[in-house]
Amino acid sequence: MEALFTNVAPLRAPEDETIKYNIEKCISDSDKLEIAVGYFSTQGLDKLNEWVHKYNIKDVTLIGGMYSVEGIPESVYNKMVDIEQIWSKEQIGQILLVNNMNYHGKIYTFWKNGQIIKTVLGSANLGAICPSTSTQRQYELATIIEDKKENLEYQKHLEDLKRFTTTVEEAGKSFKKIHEKIALLDGIEGVSTLTDTSIKKVQDSLQDDVLRIPIKAPKYADRFNSDRGSFSHSNINVCYAKGRLNSKTHKRDPRKWFEVQITCDVDLIDRDCYPRKAPFFIITDDNYMFEAHTTSDNHKQLSAYGSDRVIGRWIKGRLVAMGLLKAYDNVNHDKNRDGMVTIEMLNRAHMRVLELHKTNLKYLGKVYSLNSRGRLDKKKEPKYKALDVWYATFSDNLENK
Repeated sequence: MEALFTNVAPLRAPEDETIKYNIEKCISDSDKLEIAVGYFSTQGLDKLNEWVHKYNIKDVTLIGGMYSVEGIPESVYNKMVDIEQIWSKEQIGQILLVNNMNYHGKIYTFWKNGQIIKTVLGSANLGAICPSTSTQRQYELATIIEDKKENLEYQKHLEDLKRFTTTVEEAGKSFKKIHEKIALLDGIEGVSTLTDTSIKKVQDSLQDDVLRIPIKAPKYADRFNSDRGSFSHSNINVCYAKGRLNSKTHKRDPRKWFEVQITCDVDLIDRDCYPRKAPFFIITDDNYMFEAHTTSDNHKQLSAYGSDRVIGRWIKGRLVAMGLLKAYDNVNHDKNRDGMVTIEMLNRAHMRVLELHKTNLKYLGKVYSLNSRGRLDKKKEPKYKALDVWYATFSDNLENK
């Protein structure tokens, strides 16, 4: 039995005594892995997949134990789907999730030629093999077990555990998905975060009026296609279109990646419930709140009140938090267009349609007067008025009834 540590100050440990180093070393000596932990991380899943291919592992089973009750973070679920698709295609492995209890064990078993040769047992979830910002200061302990009898006991334990698991596909249908915090909205003026209790109050106040706004985006294969029908420069991806002409330099300034234009069709604009006259509050199903309004010709453009990028930060930030989209400060640096929203991405996120549901609530909000150019005059003090509240969520329902 050999003790393993984490190399975190002030309890420093030599590299060859660390958990990460020894798990990789054990994998390099193996041809099969069976692992059961409480939690995964996206970085840990990527690192395990990297090692599986680096060391030519022929058979891998990974079990997660804490998601049936607590739910699965969307980024972790999407990463599991990606990696299991790779393992399934190569016929080398599977990911399973415990489906009827909270399993908090952390056990890594290593096999060679049909025999279990070592076990690493301790406190380390999968994230320990590739610490993130939130876990790199987290201290873990473990031990390597080489005793044949003990290893066989852990082998039997994992076989028993598998009887109480379900597949990633089935978990996607029955386990709760957790919307993760959108880092791109941190510190943005005018954006508030609400409690689950407040969101429940909003959900209980929904009326029948619903505005369904399809989000137009290209297929992944068309992300470099500039034809109008490809939607590569659609409102959700307007930052990839031509920049605005700078009157001083007479050159086009690149658009910001967060810039998103939500354009409503005529059949929505003509509805009696469509918000034209005053700003209103949008409360989202992932607990954010901000003021919005409709602008431009015939009020066809939906935008956050006083900011043209809050909605972009919300929609794109949500896809980033799910691990489906990569954010860019400058789209000119996005050579592969990994920051472009695609139909495939929206389908995976169930975000084909933005739905605004009218509620019977009113909240006190700011209303600015307009200046001579028809823009909000923020130099003057706003008035405070009771504004309508709309609840925003997403769906795959493309029918607009």
